[in-house]
Amino acid sequence: MASRPRAELAPVAAIEAEAGGSAGAVATWPFPVGVEHVQTVERPGDVRGRKLRRLLLGGDVVALCCAFLGTQLVFGQLSLWDLPLLLLSIPLWVLLAYGHRLYHLDSYRADYGAADEIGPLLQMATLWSWSILLALSAVRPDHVPVPKMALFWALTLILPLALRSATRAFARRQVWYLQNALIIGPVDQARAILEKILRHPEWGINVVACVEGPSANPTHPRGSHLLDLVPVLGGDPDVVDLVGRLEVDRVMLTPALSESRRRVEVVCELSELGIHVDLVPSWSDVVGTRFEVNEMEGLPLLTMPRPRLMQSSLRLKRALDLVIGMSALVLLAPVLAACAIAIKLDSPGPVLFRQRRIGRDDRSFEVFKFRSMYVDADRRKDDVARLNFHGGGNDHGMFKIRDDPRITRVGRFLRRYSLDELPQLFNILRGEMSFVGPRPLIETEDRQIEGRFRRRLSLTPGLTGLWQAHGRSDIPFEQMVNLDYLYVINWSLWGDVKLVMRTASAVFRGSGAY
Repeated sequence: MASRPRAELAPVAAIEAEAGGSAGAVATWPFPVGVEHVQTVERPGDVRGRKLRRLLLGGDVVALCCAFLGTQLVFGQLSLWDLPLLLLSIPLWVLLAYGHRLYHLDSYRADYGAADEIGPLLQMATLWSWSILLALSAVRPDHVPVPKMALFWALTLILPLALRSATRAFARRQVWYLQNALIIGPVDQARAILEKILRHPEWGINVVACVEGPSANPTHPRGSHLLDLVPVLGGDPDVVDLVGRLEVDRVMLTPALSESRRRVEVVCELSELGIHVDLVPSWSDVVGTRFEVNEMEGLPLLTMPRPRLMQSSLRLKRALDLVIGMSALVLLAPVLAACAIAIKLDSPGPVLFRQRRIGRDDRSFEVFKFRSMYVDADRRKDDVARLNFHGGGNDHGMFKIRDDPRITRVGRFLRRYSLDELPQLFNILRGEMSFVGPRPLIETEDRQIEGRFRRRLSLTPGLTGLWQAHGRSDIPFEQMVNLDYLYVINWSLWGDVKLVMRTASAVFRGSGAY
């Protein structure tokens, strides 16, 4: 969870004390505070959206100026008459960006980033760069060379993308970027949401409390905290009062509450206060984002299209695997050689580790990885089974250990940056794996999967996927299986491109690498 000074969590303790309990006690409702107090609170979430929009806008202007001037200088054709044209064209870019909501989506989507902007920026860069260069050719009748237009187009795509990423990286280190969040619903569902938030501090969501709501049989004891971090407030909440007193920017409703009769009332009250509301539907684990918004005489419909794996798209996916795989092997040959030498010098044993995995349509294959453990790692597995932080020992779920004593010194470095996975390029060329796909499971893991989740095997397993891009080893086995299922039913080539970019970011941060 993003670290916010403990002093800013004081409202929770104050409410608990006012409710008649000590610190850590479960507060009860209602509290003696008026709605007028809520209206006078300046919310950090409003500051976050306003400052981030200004920073992104400023970054776009700087990037466009650099692209324009850089292109002119490279071709030695800089003229003062070109600058007014540039200044007049910048509003066109801003209008296009507003049309694609590129200044607002950060305020709504916690995981929004560069991977989601490639498509809109590609369209905008093409339209804007060619428009300005065509206008420039009209103002200056001399010939505008094609190389100049190509360079300008490339800079117009790359520089805004880079500066927007840098802007977000800067903003995420600022206090104003953090959002106080409140989760409302049963503790078991709130825990699942909180665990996801804790895995991603870059989202800037600071959960200050969980409201279990009225229940004859509360599932959480009084005086306890969810995951030993977030206090649980019981009783029947006056959400408006609570949001104001905790200076909450974001409210997340679990499936139990998001589908209840109180949903409309709660959402309407919060929307009037300008609070960001997230509704978590119960069917999200089944269809993910695979639905279309339609209407029937004003009646909104969420239509779930039939899942289809187009053979032409699958052939294109395979062709891209071959082309990119061959190119990657050539470019990364020095890295592969360096890793092999380092492994050989660090500890005795083979350079490659081979393991049987289950692939598409239940076909088994041998996956290749750089050896990152000592040669007696398998014999010592029972000795370290108690350290499995997923709690399943050797028989259930995944086997993942933080600071595993069986990992070599070089192996720890290889795992940190996922370099141990590079030999899987050979699996990709052999058609046993793809660059993006479900995680290839070992036989003991595969035997635990039943029902609809078996459909994960309808696509070739991948070097990366939803599991790798969103947390890797920190994600429990059950959630990993569900992510793979969602990947298959929502699969698209463009989705694969975004997953590769998200994976690069996750590898750079080293999240979930053990």
